[in-house]
Amino acid sequence: MRTPDMARPLDLTGRVILVTGGAGDIGAACAGQAARLGATVVIADNGTSVTGVGEDPEAVIHAAKRLAQYGSVTGYHCDLTDVDQVESMFESLFAEHGNVDGVVAAAGTLRLKPIWETTPDDWHNVLDSHAKHTYLVAAATCRRWRANSAQRAESACSLVNFTAATGLVGRPDLGITHAAAKGAVAGMTLELAHEMYPYGVSVNAVAAANVRGRMADHANANVTEGTDIFDTSSPEHAGILAAYLASGDASFITGQVFRVVGGLIGHYSPWQVTESIDRQGFWTIDDIRLGVRRLTGAYPEYKPLQGLHRVF
Repeated sequence: MRTPDMARPLDLTGRVILVTGGAGDIGAACAGQAARLGATVVIADNGTSVTGVGEDPEAVIHAAKRLAQYGSVTGYHCDLTDVDQVESMFESLFAEHGNVDGVVAAAGTLRLKPIWETTPDDWHNVLDSHAKHTYLVAAATCRRWRANSAQRAESACSLVNFTAATGLVGRPDLGITHAAAKGAVAGMTLELAHEMYPYGVSVNAVAAANVRGRMADHANANVTEGTDIFDTSSPEHAGILAAYLASGDASFITGQVFRVVGGLIGHYSPWQVTESIDRQGFWTIDDIRLGVRRLTGAYPEYKPLQGLHRVF
């Protein structure tokens, strides 16, 4: 995978990009940005509510018509948690276009309940809409990308997943289901980057925060109005980052998780070991009591002599 020639403007003409959840706020922003850059964009959605209740087959059609002002955008009604519907969609897309060059997985629901109020239905609804949907879409795409990798030569493909800080560092107000789902998406992203690297596929994730739209309204989040001079809560901030990561220009970037909040783009180093202690032998319970206190900085008298790696 080669780094891009920065002297050439980014042009996605000829590249087919699928955006799941494309009728939603972030999904529509991703689709619009990709279309502006010249991509042939397909948005997939089943038009469900924020909480995952009901369907509106017309929602994705209306969204595609609205986004067509930016370029080539078509809509595909699909329940992205149904394996047969997902497989049928990919069969149709690959038959029509020959290949899907980039996939942005941006669908998902939200149910704001603490663990003691969460029901099995809540769990399945939110986990399915985020984690299962991402798995089904990734599996259908990656299977085909692996099969056509020799024919694609140096034409790289891209998978962009949407995770969230909830699943990476936790927060107290979006619920255990959202945290579990987004943590699963982040883990899949890192694993798929390893699995798909030999086949010319980059896999990354975006964690978008404080985005104005249906989910923010549902969570009563503190977001800016559209009239704000900078509009820090616009979904377009996440959309342009996802569109770039779905381009061949970003094919050298893989296995990364990015945070976007308005104009700020951050880079996560997920689940890295930041400090360690080593006893060089079996631990006793008393040593564990002291060692874990040292590891977490709860023993002020202790001063490490070996930097971040401490010999116990």
